[in-house]
Amino acid sequence: MLGGALLLSMVAGSWAVAVMAAGSDNGQEGAKASAIGSGGAAGDETSGDTGPYGEQRLQFSEALDALAAGDQARFASLKAALSDYPLADYLDYEQLQQQWRDVTPGSREIRQLNAFEQRTGDSSLTRRLTRTLQKRFAETEQWETFLALGKSRLAASMTCETLKARSEAGQVNGFDEQIVEMWVKPREHREPCKSILEDIEARNTPPISAIWERIYQAMESNKPEFATPMLAYLGSRDRALAKSWIEAGESPQSFLLSGKLDKDTLLNRRIIADLILDWSRQDTSAAIEQWLRIRERFSFNDDRYYDTSRALAMRAAYRRMPEAHQWLQTFTARADDLELQEWRIRTALLAEDWQAVINSIAQLPREEQEEDHWAYWQARALEQTGREADARSIYTELAALQSYHGFLSADRLQLDYAIYDEPIVPDSQLLGQLTDEPALRRAREFHHVGLSTESRREWNNWVRGRSEAELAAAAVLASEWGLHDRAIYAAGLSNSRRAISLRFPLLYRSEVARASMDNAIEPAWIFGVMRRESAYIRDVRSSAGAIGLMQLMPRTARYVAGLQGKKDWRGDLTESGTNIELGTFYLRHVMNRFDDHQVLATASYNAGPSRVGKWLTESSMEADIWIDTIPYTETRRYVRAVLAYAAIYEHQLNGEPQRLSNKLRLIPAATGV
Repeated sequence: MLGGALLLSMVAGSWAVAVMAAGSDNGQEGAKASAIGSGGAAGDETSGDTGPYGEQRLQFSEALDALAAGDQARFASLKAALSDYPLADYLDYEQLQQQWRDVTPGSREIRQLNAFEQRTGDSSLTRRLTRTLQKRFAETEQWETFLALGKSRLAASMTCETLKARSEAGQVNGFDEQIVEMWVKPREHREPCKSILEDIEARNTPPISAIWERIYQAMESNKPEFATPMLAYLGSRDRALAKSWIEAGESPQSFLLSGKLDKDTLLNRRIIADLILDWSRQDTSAAIEQWLRIRERFSFNDDRYYDTSRALAMRAAYRRMPEAHQWLQTFTARADDLELQEWRIRTALLAEDWQAVINSIAQLPREEQEEDHWAYWQARALEQTGREADARSIYTELAALQSYHGFLSADRLQLDYAIYDEPIVPDSQLLGQLTDEPALRRAREFHHVGLSTESRREWNNWVRGRSEAELAAAAVLASEWGLHDRAIYAAGLSNSRRAISLRFPLLYRSEVARASMDNAIEPAWIFGVMRRESAYIRDVRSSAGAIGLMQLMPRTARYVAGLQGKKDWRGDLTESGTNIELGTFYLRHVMNRFDDHQVLATASYNAGPSRVGKWLTESSMEADIWIDTIPYTETRRYVRAVLAYAAIYEHQLNGEPQRLSNKLRLIPAATGV
């Protein structure tokens, strides 16, 4: 292997070209958080332009097969024939990935990386190749080169490997800032970090500030096992107090009420705040009452006082406790604490304190007051307090919107829903330019050769910073090419909200029709769930592990299959028919559990039926109030979106949607489930 000086010269010299030219790479996005912005519908619903590359697509797939089989001669022959194919660079990328897995990397590999970046200009693939080299330099323990490569903006952080490299390079001399940041975290570090941190601690006494920070973080994270070893570093008085704090465990109230924390010290204040919050998990009312009794006796700093008071009030709000309304009304929210201000409105809704709803909405920033959900509740509150003309004026404005609260407003006035298609008509010259855009052509080809993740990545990288006109034209192009999920994404980004044919395509119709008939579920509801869950990404996998069009967790799929009598089911959730069949069966399952209540079933599909059962209160309530006070932001938005999407799909299927007000039955009391 060549000497370290030459390697470093390569990294610092020609490598810099790749660093300066590099962009960013999204990679795979989580389905729940970004369903509208990822994916590629496939299967028997894929349609659109196939392009001029039919034979080359076959050759491309054959080339990847040859590379995987180790048939280098066949691969080289096919690659040479594909030099003008949009995905030719990807073959080089895959070849380098394979080569580097089997060699000890050195200066040659860095030259290959630089050459690839300079030849292709593809920052996304260059970034991934860079990170492959990082891993290989770490695996082969070439730590000097690893550290140099890690300075690139293309590199991954690789915190643990970087600590190992610094240790091997003699750059670790006790508890510096980076090491303290790792050491204080209450987590089980993987090797080699764990051994290195233990060795550093064995040879050096941690700074007292770091010791306390580790204790604080451990206790606030409910991981006392990471705080216990720190007791040995403390003086006898602090050790006894911290030990009692750690041992408070399941009965924090006993220690809080023992009198041992009466003295107004910094440590006592930290312990009190932590134990009050621990207590509130078991008995929120008692914990809040204790906090109200003692908080003025101690000189909590402003942030600790606010954060503790806020956490208690918010916990009460999340648990739909009647007392939460009063506590939040008397709590002064910071101007930048929008979440607390919004929950003040939601607790007023739960209490049906309509004047408080009006007053609390008035305290929101002006732009928030104008959001359609708060405008709707402003109108509802005005209506309830006798100001019907003012309410009607707001409802009329909202009824022109194609949205959940727009549809509810139309229901209040018995108006038709404002659902109509406004097709995107892009400039023909711009559309022609985009047709020849290399990144978009690559996205199309990746889609057609079955590399949907690569297709999404290319498309997502291209859309950044584009004008609305470009995005709108790209949406049309994506639809023509059969990239329906990219059409949904681009149309949404371009604010073409009424481009219904692009944003709400009717895909997988035969599978939906079959599942609808088998389970007595409205097809529009299935479409609405599928559109919200995956935006028609047949093979998408969320960060939580949910798979496919209706985003089923494998465990849930096996449970559903078991209910159907299929023992030891091991099917493919990326297969459209299977996914829709199991997802719709589960919809019917939760529908049955909640007495055919579509709102509760929709919430259950997202959050689980057990959790939804806990969100029911001692008395029944109107469904629009229940939906907009769901504790989980994701589920709250999910239910609203699915119901609105279902109305749009009903319009597409039947020419007229059912009114949401007919589906929003009274939410039953907890005893009714």
